[in-house]
Amino acid sequence: MMDHKKTAKEVLSAVGGNENVNSVIHCVTRLRFKLKDNLLPDKEKIKQIDGVITVVESGGQFQVVIGNEVPKVYEALLDTMGVKHGDQMVEDDQKNEKASLFSRFVDVISGVFMPVVGVLAAVGILKGLLALCTSLGWMTDQMGTYKILYATADAMFYFFPVILGFSAGKKFGGNPYLSAVLGAAMVYPTITSAFTDKTALSFLTIPVVLINYTSSVIPIIIGAFLAAKVEKMISKYAPASIKMFIVPFLTLVIISPLVFLVVGPIATIISDGLAKGSMWIYQLSPAVAGLVLAGFWQGIIIFGLHWAFIPILLNNVVTNGFDPINGMLFCTTFAQTGAAFAIALKSRDPKLKPIATSATIAGLMGVTEPAIYGVTLPAKKPFILASIAGGIGGAAAGLLGSTAYGFASGGIFGIPLFINPKGMDAGFIGFIISLVVAFVVAFILTYLFGYKNAKPASEIKVADENKEEEKTVFSPLQGELIRLTEVKDEAFSSGAMGQGAAIIPKEGVAYAPFNGTVVTVFKTKHAIGLISEDGVELLIHIGINTVSLKGKHFTSFVSEGDTIQKGDKLVEFDPKAIEDEGYDITTSVIVINTAVYTDILVEDSKDIHAGDRLLKIR
Repeated sequence: MMDHKKTAKEVLSAVGGNENVNSVIHCVTRLRFKLKDNLLPDKEKIKQIDGVITVVESGGQFQVVIGNEVPKVYEALLDTMGVKHGDQMVEDDQKNEKASLFSRFVDVISGVFMPVVGVLAAVGILKGLLALCTSLGWMTDQMGTYKILYATADAMFYFFPVILGFSAGKKFGGNPYLSAVLGAAMVYPTITSAFTDKTALSFLTIPVVLINYTSSVIPIIIGAFLAAKVEKMISKYAPASIKMFIVPFLTLVIISPLVFLVVGPIATIISDGLAKGSMWIYQLSPAVAGLVLAGFWQGIIIFGLHWAFIPILLNNVVTNGFDPINGMLFCTTFAQTGAAFAIALKSRDPKLKPIATSATIAGLMGVTEPAIYGVTLPAKKPFILASIAGGIGGAAAGLLGSTAYGFASGGIFGIPLFINPKGMDAGFIGFIISLVVAFVVAFILTYLFGYKNAKPASEIKVADENKEEEKTVFSPLQGELIRLTEVKDEAFSSGAMGQGAAIIPKEGVAYAPFNGTVVTVFKTKHAIGLISEDGVELLIHIGINTVSLKGKHFTSFVSEGDTIQKGDKLVEFDPKAIEDEGYDITTSVIVINTAVYTDILVEDSKDIHAGDRLLKIR
């Protein structure tokens, strides 16, 4: 079980401590840091922390992918940082000056919508389930139960300006209650009635353009931004004795008319333009739009760029009542899940198999980070094949008219959101087909072509401590053979990583020590994980602390999942250059699954050549 406090402490230390953190928030699976110095954290060190899946830098954010446990780690992180729960670390504008315009845009959008995404998905699912119940005749829209649940589900969308006002106020560094009041004014009954009844309104003789602000998105975000700016400006000059009430009073008096007279009408035009523009692109060719968008969608998510699409997807729902774009994108989570499932069934790696299995379950629940970062992306080809399958599923969804009627998160729980409130239609059937197509195509492509563990598990010889069958590991290097206990790295010399031997290389080439499969190639190329045909798991770690070279002086000739034959070249490195940089080039050859064997015997020799017998394993 993960120790959330320990993980939080280690992550905070690895990113540079409190003094390097401008702000931190979390989404469904990631801690999202805004750091003062993005070069300070050691990514490889962070990836080794218990509970961390991977690290991503995108949109000006340093993202630590945790998975389903991220809310608990986030709470522990706030405790470690000494931040009160419910508070938000707000950055001032000067800290963002060096960020690109797009990065700042993504940061703003993610900061505004991140806190409400989970609730949006929840009320959307509730709406979808109500549509399902009415379609199957289990409820009618006249029943009290239906009306109460529908009011609960629809309230967030109806009062969206209030909720977004609060969220945006916090993001922009203003008083969130003040911007929430601004949002409430936009949906106040008198204002909405004036729009419905077409009653003319004016402010100081200036006519007001009547607009229905219920469920709107863009006007309140702009309004909250302006309110935060005005609030800060007034706060500088307001006397301390009356600042508590005079600042919000003047801010509301200035901003509220500005929103109704200028911001609202302009933002509504932008909102309508976004909705019509996205629909125009979609209508050019729904199948092609689905193929392209869904095919690249998971790659877009990896770089954190999907937040730029969130306002468009939400705006389509609140403006049109539906969104065909998400209808095409939803299948991509099932594509990555299908690929992970194929690897779970096919893998003979005792470490990867349970990871792929749990990632499959998480993917079906709508959380794809474990599948992407833990399974498909490291193996490269499965991720690409799953993206292709997602594109095919997206094309099917576009062709068959799949449509979302709420803001849907991924996974099986989001499926009801695609049921038309008027009843199940061809679009919903097409949506289900797109999910099945994406999952099945990704599974088949990955199983047949994407993962090189060609032998099924039943054919693999697994080490058994009751068997005395001898296995051999040949030397991957030429050099001076020394005992593992002589290595100047306690992780290896103590035997904590497993038993084995060490070699001080005389030439910079490492060869395959047996027939088998490449399990892991570290990004920095200094270490390779292998598994033999008879089940020996081996780590070849070139040098001590050479991870810090970040791949410099190393050239890899294999990739994860490759099948190898004894004597195949694995990696080339420059021993002299590495030593000149101050690093010890002693290479450890470790049997990772030492515990399943009775004896691991090292050859009694001082000099050894590549291909000579190094270890006897029984």
